[in-house]
Amino acid sequence: MSRMIAYPFCPKSTSKLIPGQFWPIKLTNSRYAAGRVLQLRPSAEAHDRRMFLAGLMDWCSESEPTSQSLEKAKLLDFGVAHTRMFSFNGFQVTGYRALEDDGLKIPLALDQAPHWNAKVIRGFEILRPSTPDQYSLPRLSTWGMAVIVLLAERYFVAQSTH
Repeated sequence: MSRMIAYPFCPKSTSKLIPGQFWPIKLTNSRYAAGRVLQLRPSAEAHDRRMFLAGLMDWCSESEPTSQSLEKAKLLDFGVAHTRMFSFNGFQVTGYRALEDDGLKIPLALDQAPHWNAKVIRGFEILRPSTPDQYSLPRLSTWGMAVIVLLAERYFVAQSTH
């Protein structure tokens, strides 16, 4: 990290976002899940500087996430998010932990529904045209403002009540 960032903060653009930053997601069962910045759009594609690749971590606790508590947490789900998601949900970025420290890599996905024109991507990076044996890869989706909250509730609250 080349610049000092004061935490917590509520981003309005991606200018202060760095892959590896995280934020708490308060759940209805009074526990916390964690979101993570996975990737920023390359500057050549920065037609909307408020979009970034977000991840939901396979992590849940009675306390807010910290760099130490997120150690070795795996990626549960990911999607393209808008920075407006932070203010919409009352989120604040509270810290940073390098993705490399936990061996986290952005999973392969398809850029659209599987067919002859789909591309295999890793986040915002186009890797190659897809082949039929790759049609089972997940499709990179754009998340609405509350999607990460809904996913966290489904993974960590709904499943624990069954």
